[in-house]
Amino acid sequence: MMRQILEKLDQFVGQNKRLVSVLAFLYAAGIATRSIGKVLGFINRQLLPGYNLIERYGKGSYAAISACTDGIGKGFAIELAKRGFNLVMLIRNVKKGEELAEEIKKTINKDIDIRIVEIDFQNIQKEGVIESIIEQMQGLDISILVNNVGVLIHGPFELYSYSQINKLISMNVGAQTLLTKGLISQLLKRKQKGAIINLSSMSSYYPVAGFAMYGGSKSFNNYFSGSLSEEYKGRLDIIAVRPGWVDTPMTDGMNDKMLEITQEQCARVVLRQLGRTTLTFGHYKHEITALLTDLSINLINTLQRMKLQGVVLQQSQKYQKS
Repeated sequence: MMRQILEKLDQFVGQNKRLVSVLAFLYAAGIATRSIGKVLGFINRQLLPGYNLIERYGKGSYAAISACTDGIGKGFAIELAKRGFNLVMLIRNVKKGEELAEEIKKTINKDIDIRIVEIDFQNIQKEGVIESIIEQMQGLDISILVNNVGVLIHGPFELYSYSQINKLISMNVGAQTLLTKGLISQLLKRKQKGAIINLSSMSSYYPVAGFAMYGGSKSFNNYFSGSLSEEYKGRLDIIAVRPGWVDTPMTDGMNDKMLEITQEQCARVVLRQLGRTTLTFGHYKHEITALLTDLSINLINTLQRMKLQGVVLQQSQKYQKS
């Protein structure tokens, strides 16, 4: 059977050499074009200077940042303050927000205006919550929205609790969607451009065992950002960021954090790329991480499955003893 197929294939090639040559050329050209595109994309993201953001989005304007007292959000608050933006902190812990505001005024610019809007993002889908938040920002010239808030859960899906799943959906999907909906009209009415930075994750790059809910929610972030970027092209700069390991409280206790970067490095590189791309891994170390993941995803998932099976077994034995 296989011999007959190969003979017919040889016969077809012999009779259609010109067509086969054209198809081979187009295939090779496609590979070359993609390769060149990847190289040019890397140069654009990592080597070219960024825009002067305060001129692009407006002097005296505000950057609204969710969950910015720690981690990547704090990195964005610091880096945007350095560029001259006033800040709106959308946070749960007001005391930590006041401490960060004082730190920024002392070390970066004492004249920066910093507003604090208290919010528990677990409740953002409750009736009236998002309306109350947006009302507190009325009258402010908000030019940048950084949707940073998120929660990480990982492990065997069967062991997730309903409350964990609901919390993740509210914080990773609900908060990003509702804050964007609440502020997009203000951004579009401005005379100058506005921008939205949506934090996704490297975990959305490939399905990885044990990250079903987290990676799934981050895949939503990518599509949501990409679709809005097409819808408002030329009017808003929208970028989805898929960072790898960043030194944040969310990743404390995680082992083997490959090619980790600081929160300030993460924010600094993304702000340099803002307005020039719509989807990024951010720092060059995380582009390398993505490449290594691409080459080793099967091994990663094999090891993850073994680990998850061990966790389930331990949990089962624990219940049996109790």
